[in-house]
Amino acid sequence: MNKKLAVPLIFVGIVLLAGVAAWQGILHGGKEAAGSIAGTVTIDPSLVAKMAPTDILFVIVRRPSGPPRPLAALRIEHPKFPQHFEVTNADVITQGSELRGMVAIIARLDKDGSAGPAQPGDIEGEFAKNPTMVGAKDIEIVLNRVK
Repeated sequence: MNKKLAVPLIFVGIVLLAGVAAWQGILHGGKEAAGSIAGTVTIDPSLVAKMAPTDILFVIVRRPSGPPRPLAALRIEHPKFPQHFEVTNADVITQGSELRGMVAIIARLDKDGSAGPAQPGDIEGEFAKNPTMVGAKDIEIVLNRVK
């Protein structure tokens, strides 16, 4: 093989392999990894006394505009603060939907444990930088409002 031709062919081969690896990453984990949001929920120290052992923590993902219905929700029983969370496409409520684009994230410490609008006594908080992009891994939510 001609030495002048060998170097460009090796370069092209490396570029093609990198492209295939990137493409496989999108199909086998890249999209899934992007279809998640992770972070930590904490509670304002002044509200800790209002917690009960039966409270359920919901981390709720919504579209920043449009109807206020949740796109995805994660239910955590017996939360321990700070509580790590990861909402994924497995937590999407409407079949056929997926986590992508801009979203708003809230958390609710729910007294009756049922999903739905906040009720009196529930403690809520939201990500201070809402809306954010799906794929964020550093979401911090402080439960700081009593309904």
